[in-house]
Amino acid sequence: MKKILSILVLASFFASCEETAPYINLSPSNSFKDTTFVTENIPAAQQSMVLIEEFTGVRCPNCPDAQLEAKTISKNNPGRINIMTIHPKGLLNSLTTPFSIDIGDKHTSKEDFRTTAGAEIFNMIGVTSALPRGSVNRRLFGGETERAIDYQKWANYVNGELTKSTPVNIELNSFFTKNDSIAVEITLTYTEAVSDSNYLTIALLENGMIDVQEKKVGPTVIYDEEYEHEHVLRAIVSDFYGDLLKAKLERGRVFKKLYLYKRDPLWKKDNLKVMAIVNSNTTIKNVIHSKEADIK
Repeated sequence: MKKILSILVLASFFASCEETAPYINLSPSNSFKDTTFVTENIPAAQQSMVLIEEFTGVRCPNCPDAQLEAKTISKNNPGRINIMTIHPKGLLNSLTTPFSIDIGDKHTSKEDFRTTAGAEIFNMIGVTSALPRGSVNRRLFGGETERAIDYQKWANYVNGELTKSTPVNIELNSFFTKNDSIAVEITLTYTEAVSDSNYLTIALLENGMIDVQEKKVGPTVIYDEEYEHEHVLRAIVSDFYGDLLKAKLERGRVFKKLYLYKRDPLWKKDNLKVMAIVNSNTTIKNVIHSKEADIK
């Protein structure tokens, strides 16, 4: 049954909380309410998900190869991989600027996939090389000089990350409200104590967009007007780095949060997804778990 945002929904979401000094996140305006408490009913730990953040551009002829690699890794590890495709706004413009006949191109892009949030993540991860590049759980792996690495290395690092456990469970639910906003309900439950600070990021992604993309077919560069763009970052609902989880991260710690974000009319409802990411502090940056869900 399709949900609507109402007092009843909010009441049911927070009714189970034995609240201990609620933490109201005042930094991002999209955070509607949050609370935290400690439970004795600790669930079994979830399998960890591996996040691939792929930095790309429509004028990057090698980027479709990286996107294909991410899809292949996901197919080979069903239910264990999350992909976020990021078009950074204002960066590497020769690779990321949409096509337009007004600037001398033979094609015109239907949409501009670039986002300011994508540029902020690009800078935070520290991309220094030409596209395509990508991070695996934002980790700086041994032998690498940066977190953003060549796509041909992704599979090997993903395999290593798949063997790791996560100390936090993510339950994620999202739906459209009567005024066409997107509501995101999230529950985080720590099954192990964590001594580091953790942050929560909420992202909106869109699949199934057909638009022009530069790519290679053998040695030849072509312009594919029927290219399907998937996992495209549309917006960050939280702070781009994530919202600090303001409580002691002990075993049994629970956070319940509700975010609201107004849908852009250009975004097709049926193609939208929501993703939650939990990562370590601003120095380490490692993603310790992520989860994606439909918006109902």
